[in-house]
Amino acid sequence: QPTANPTTTTTYTVTVSGTNGCTATSTVLVDVNKSAPTADAGPTKNLTCTTTSATIGTAAISGNTYSWSPTTALSDANSAQPTANPTTTTTYTVTVTGSNGCTATSSVLVNVNLSAPTADAGPTKNLTCTTTSAIIGTTAISGNTYSWSPTTALSDANSAQPTANPTTTTTYTVTVTGANGCTA
Repeated sequence: QPTANPTTTTTYTVTVSGTNGCTATSTVLVDVNKSAPTADAGPTKNLTCTTTSATIGTAAISGNTYSWSPTTALSDANSAQPTANPTTTTTYTVTVTGSNGCTATSSVLVNVNLSAPTADAGPTKNLTCTTTSAIIGTTAISGNTYSWSPTTALSDANSAQPTANPTTTTTYTVTVTGANGCTA
C-alpha cells in the first residue's frame, strides 16, 4: 500500500507474484484535480446618498460554493453575487470552494460616503429704496455644486453666492450637491 502523490493524473499497475509463481495484475487511476477555483470579489464599490447598495462578486460557476465574510449587511452570505448595503466602509472577503474541495479567496472594498454637504442660504435680506440687491448664500466649498430656485432675478443660479435683486419679496432655496452625490 504505497502512498501516491502524482502531480498529474496517473494510472498505476500493481503486479502480485504468488509463492507458486503465478501472477496477477490490477490497475488504479489516481485522478489529480488540484486546480483552485477562481475567486473574484469584483471591483471596489462606492456607496453615496444616491447609491446605498451595490452588488459584489461575479457570476456563479456551477459546482462552486461561496461564503462571504463578514456577513453584515449582505443579502445572502452564500451567494456568488450578494447585495451589500453597509453603513460604514467595509472590506468583504469571499471564499470559493470548488467541487474538488480546493479553495480560493478574494476581497472587495465597499466605500461608504453618505455625508451630506452643508447648505446655508444665509440670513434674511431686506431690500429698500436704497438697497435694491443683496448677496445671498455662503462661501462656496470646493467639490460642491449649487442650484438656486427660483432663478428669477439672480445673477447666477449656479453660484454659491449669487446677487439677488427681485422686485417682490421672494424666498430662494439653494440645493447643494456634494462630490459624493449627496444633497442638502
